[in-house]
Amino acid sequence: MTELLPFVIAGLAMGSAYGLAGTGLVLTYKTSGIFNFGHGALATVAVYVFYYLYNELELSLVLSLLISVLGVGVVLGLGMERLSRSLSEVPVALQVAATVGLILVAQSVARLWFGSNPMTFPDYMPSGIVNLGSVAVSYAQLIIVGIALVATAGLSIFFRIARLGVAMRGVVDDPTLLAMTGTSPNTVRRIAWIMGSIFVCLSGVLLAPSVNLDAAVLTLLVVQAFGAAAIGRFSNIPLTYAGGLVIGIASALITRYVSSENQYLAGLSQSLPYIVLFIVLIITPRAKLMDRRLTLKRPHRVWRAPGRVQLIGAAILLVLLAAGPFWFGYRLSSFTVALTYVILFMSLGLLVKSSNQVSLAHIGFAAIGCVVFAKAQNEWGLPWLLALIAAIVIAIPIGAVIALPALRLSGVFLALATFAFGLILETMFYNSTLMFGPTTAGVRVERPSFLGFDSDRGYYYLVLSIAAICAVALVAVHRSRLGRLLRGLGEAPVALETHGASVRVMKLIVFCLSAAVAALAGALFVGTFGSTGSTSFPSFNSLTLLVLLLLMLGGMPWYAVMGAFMLILLPTWLPGGATTSELLTMLFGIAVIVNGLQGGKTPSLPPRVTDFLDRVGGRRPVESEPETVAAEREIGPDTPTDPPVAVPHGPESAASGLQVKGLQIRFGGHVAVDDVSLDAPLGRITGLIGPNGAGKTTMFNACSGLLEPTKGRVFLKGQDISSKPPAVRARMGLGRSFQRMQLFDSMTVAENIALGREAGMAGSNVLTQFASSPRDRVVLAEETADAMRLCGITHLADHQAGMLSVGQRRLVELARALAGDFDVLLLDEPSSGLDRRETEAFGQILRTVVRDRRIGILLVEHDMSLVMDICSYLYVLDFGVLIFEGTPSEVASSAEVRAAYLGEETPLAPSTITTTARA
Repeated sequence: MTELLPFVIAGLAMGSAYGLAGTGLVLTYKTSGIFNFGHGALATVAVYVFYYLYNELELSLVLSLLISVLGVGVVLGLGMERLSRSLSEVPVALQVAATVGLILVAQSVARLWFGSNPMTFPDYMPSGIVNLGSVAVSYAQLIIVGIALVATAGLSIFFRIARLGVAMRGVVDDPTLLAMTGTSPNTVRRIAWIMGSIFVCLSGVLLAPSVNLDAAVLTLLVVQAFGAAAIGRFSNIPLTYAGGLVIGIASALITRYVSSENQYLAGLSQSLPYIVLFIVLIITPRAKLMDRRLTLKRPHRVWRAPGRVQLIGAAILLVLLAAGPFWFGYRLSSFTVALTYVILFMSLGLLVKSSNQVSLAHIGFAAIGCVVFAKAQNEWGLPWLLALIAAIVIAIPIGAVIALPALRLSGVFLALATFAFGLILETMFYNSTLMFGPTTAGVRVERPSFLGFDSDRGYYYLVLSIAAICAVALVAVHRSRLGRLLRGLGEAPVALETHGASVRVMKLIVFCLSAAVAALAGALFVGTFGSTGSTSFPSFNSLTLLVLLLLMLGGMPWYAVMGAFMLILLPTWLPGGATTSELLTMLFGIAVIVNGLQGGKTPSLPPRVTDFLDRVGGRRPVESEPETVAAEREIGPDTPTDPPVAVPHGPESAASGLQVKGLQIRFGGHVAVDDVSLDAPLGRITGLIGPNGAGKTTMFNACSGLLEPTKGRVFLKGQDISSKPPAVRARMGLGRSFQRMQLFDSMTVAENIALGREAGMAGSNVLTQFASSPRDRVVLAEETADAMRLCGITHLADHQAGMLSVGQRRLVELARALAGDFDVLLLDEPSSGLDRRETEAFGQILRTVVRDRRIGILLVEHDMSLVMDICSYLYVLDFGVLIFEGTPSEVASSAEVRAAYLGEETPLAPSTITTTARA
């Protein structure tokens, strides 16, 4: 035991610093909802400022600490709060990239200022020791543990008893309610960011003496605090600090017991925080790892060059590249590498650009492809082509492994899981014989000997041909059914699932496909030089790839071509060597941060240029309508004008539609819905009404499979669907719309509506998700056109859905539901945003659909005049309890309903209910 104590004490000191950094991270994430991947960059800035003040300007220790910890912490905290506000309503990929940009800037500035060679950091702490029994403990270790413990305990107490601490807890749950108490949520977040930044600055200065002054090491050193934050479930500060202690002690003990000669376990101590992070993310209940943001900004107007223009551009580019070897000169190998990076960027674009799945392990897939390709040649004796195929095939199941966390995680937590995987791969396996081996020699490969491909020029043409084939194939995928599904997955995955497509299968496909293409890029990369080592595939480069990808304009493959040019070729054309590379990296980081500050708004071509390219490409312009004209056409002339038809109360048996029996839904100790039963048969519009917070949307979520009820059963057409996932329920005939509209905003109206039917056709089969049959395409065209005609929005077919008015978007969502192959529709406040005239026409649409298609509709609606006009039967909820059911006239005269809406038993008219419900 005595032999272990020195390691335990050393682990306590290191773990305390991790816990301190993790505490700052959790504090800012709790109050802003933004996970700062650049947390280590803040620590790095503080460390370099301290070094400059203390070592070069020779200021006093106290003054140097005050400026580098408190001064720098306040300045960085204010800047981070401003950045976090801008990032609060942008996609997660941009959130991650903007905070990663902080790391790029910090590393580049440090290297430009102090040089790229690591320097020794001054040991500024007291050098004495204290004997605890037979173990000598340094003053530095005691100071680190004491500071971290006091800071963390003080913060925990502050959260519980201080008014500002309580306000910080409140800003997480309900910032609007906090503002009503007279406390500004922005001020609270600003103070939280300042405190969190001071904590991480302090941890950086405490950790710095144990490592060299190296920007790359320092930025990633604090990343180990992510594991501590994961143990605290990104919310519990004392548990986060305890997690840091556990990681520190465990890492130290592993160092004691694991021999450096064991090539597979030598990196375990360094990898432990990342392993902890990955495992915690896998085993933590999904409900604890949900994105807290309720809404995202609608995307900006999207313009894509017409196909003809893109073909012309591709032909010109291909000719220039084919002629390249005659003028590239000594840069030929750089162009070959750039082509491999075009493939790599396209593979990452499948995840990030198409499906909005953030992967921070992409360089790892390329490394796997490189290693498998080399082993297939050298150890398995396969010829070049078969070795290349082996590299691609073996990467697919590894992509499936990474897809496993994607099946249950989303947003920032998926980014963290993939980041952890990339770091584990590098720290544990890169230097083992399983991959590159313990020496710098790395792996060797041979180029193909046929057709002169073994020469530099011949190999360039081979890589160019493969890159062109990949571009054509991936563009075809982008325009196929899978491409449409992936774009839908990236913008409204819940809507896609409730229309019948299996999101799990979709994520599995895209991760496997992306990994395979990345492995191809890695295999081709090593062929450029004949050999390479682990230094060619640092995991941090995955973050750089993401930053560049999000800065590039255009679609597939143009963003990949631009990204490869910026990353690989541009530095070779500019003077300055390493300095130029650092300047470019810094500019990339600044650019993505500025992009984040602007809410993700990317520059666009001038209208004259886009109009010219549209004319060249033969594209018919989509003209925007004046508001008055648009208002008149929201329910257009092709809307049915038949006179209202009285829908019978019970045209078919209840078992023919949707039945809910004894449904109960609990959230912790709160009962949201209690023992509710209702019937929504086919051929009838059934209403579900009640005041705000009555549990109506919760009922819908349970019926459609988005929530698991505590008790009760749900039946559709007589079949028990209680245990079925949402996509299966949709394919069985249950469709829905949403109170918070779920549209694919960057897609056109016609594409939105078509996905309402195509999602069900794709289902859960890998083959049907990849491609559609000619018969499917005919059905899609017919159903899409019919749904648009029925809702009067045919004239909006080519408009981008995200650019429409609220009322038009409601009609698009209804049309998408009508295009689906559904027997029962759950419509959640579908008339919200429509004026009186539009609401009346909307009601006529629902009557016509029920009459002609004999479907059933369960309607949640606050416009009681609409409800009373079109519903044949009503159920009334109040505080999750069914208090009344009956015909509209019976509901209107019910004293219980009057009490629920008005709190008193007074005469109730439909107009009174309307006013009260909307309030």
